Amino acid sequence: MQNTLVKSAVRVFELLELFEAEQRPLRVAEIVQKLGAPQSSVSMLLKTLASQGYMEYERATRSYCPSVRVAFLCEWATHMPGQRETIHDTLRRLAGETGESVLLGRKSGLSMQYISVIQSQHALRFSPSPGVKRPMHHAAIGIMLLSEMKDEQIELLLRRYNAERGKSGPIARIAQTLRAVEQAREQGWYESANLATSGAGVIATLIPTKIRSQRLAIGIGAPVDRLHQRRKQLLPALLAAAGNC
Repeated sequence: MQNTLVKSAVRVFELLELFEAEQRPLRVAEIVQKLGAPQSSVSMLLKTLASQGYMEYERATRSYCPSVRVAFLCEWATHMPGQRETIHDTLRRLAGETGESVLLGRKSGLSMQYISVIQSQHALRFSPSPGVKRPMHHAAIGIMLLSEMKDEQIELLLRRYNAERGKSGPIARIAQTLRAVEQAREQGWYESANLATSGAGVIATLIPTKIRSQRLAIGIGAPVDRLHQRRKQLLPALLAAAGNC
């Protein structure tokens, strides 16, 4: 029974993250296909959420969409001390200003996890899904988060990662990662290219203000060529957005 409850809870968040990625109403068949879940369980989940006011159903199109109640649920959790705006307000403004994907990440165990992604409107873009985890040393946001740690702590984390990764995941080259971290410390930002995803890059920096003792990092993601060409525009916008936090 416990495993069933946990699985149902995970499915709710998978559903909400799917809507966040698609940013449009979806029909049951689309959700079933994209989540790879049984239609019966998806239908029951949607009906339950709709009955509680978390989901809206449009009869004319037979589609579901998260309700306004969901949009404001836990918005308080991203408020920064002394600020009236939330981090998401900052992310949305940066995405609108640059036209590129904006990423927010945190440290999660031995990994970096994207906790919010606002997708670029460009046809060619870099937009990982919220919730996706990357090795800390294999993402620009991860490098920035490592820059907050002492070198001895970084080495310990990377050695643990190498010991636990098994046959999956890119090996952590400690000396190379420490050089990247030192560059990030000196610059206050870090730019990756073809690191986690071939053809994609990210310019990242730390958000100065901690939220409940947790450091976050923000990044702009785009195809490598476009990122390089627009660096003089994107970097100041990124640093300004982080500073506003």
